[in-house]
Amino acid sequence: MGLSEAYRALTLSGEMNPTEFMPRAREAAQKALDLDDGLAEAHTALGVTNFWYDWNYSAAESQFKRALELNANSADTHLFYAHLLSNTGRHQEALSEIKRARALDPYSPFLNALEGQFLLHAGKLDEALIRLRETFELAPGFWFPHVFASSVYLEKGMFAEAVAEAKKAGELSSAQTASIVFEGCALARMGRKDETRILLEKLVKRSKESSIPATHIAMLYNALGESEETFKWLERGIEQRDPKMAFLKVQPRWNNLRGDPRFQEIMKRVGF
Repeated sequence: MGLSEAYRALTLSGEMNPTEFMPRAREAAQKALDLDDGLAEAHTALGVTNFWYDWNYSAAESQFKRALELNANSADTHLFYAHLLSNTGRHQEALSEIKRARALDPYSPFLNALEGQFLLHAGKLDEALIRLRETFELAPGFWFPHVFASSVYLEKGMFAEAVAEAKKAGELSSAQTASIVFEGCALARMGRKDETRILLEKLVKRSKESSIPATHIAMLYNALGESEETFKWLERGIEQRDPKMAFLKVQPRWNNLRGDPRFQEIMKRVGF
């Protein structure tokens, strides 16, 4: 199952081309299941591709449930199931599931950071910050909790803190672009839109040379109030099978668009 996990990580964490690596992740998981349908890890891996790439949330949930039937003590399966529940707006179930995962693997920085994100998306901002600060101490060199903290501070209207956390995440990992996006969103909220545009232009230029999540560029256009460009890049996200489209239901940065019929149609096309 390592092969499927490696292909998945290249896309989700490394921001590599989803259409190149996620089908390979699915193929590796399916091949493992063809050999032995009783492999819990293979069901989890297939569920992950159903979730992030196919946007087939019911199929993903079935795979995660089957994996847990086979191995109820898999922290990874509880984590990925919690992620699905969070992204589809089932927040209380998600928080219960991530607590089960943390009980099984309490010192996982990845798991603890994601619990912070799930708390954020559930609207529990102060609890999210507590979890994320604990993760800072658990793994000082890990960028995940800092980018999630930036998002929390954005929601709390603490824009200088949001910029600082985004910059910290960028210092810890230059390969990802989420930190650039949250920094740009915070700068826009501070009225420093010229600086946001510089970051946006940097990402657009980078997207011509390498794989950049289309939703990241769309989010910066949305922060600048440019709806036509925002929707153009969201459409590109569908074309590119950008896994970050799976956050459209819960990511607060899209709240201003939820009443727009164009956004509602895009939501339907990504399975919501």
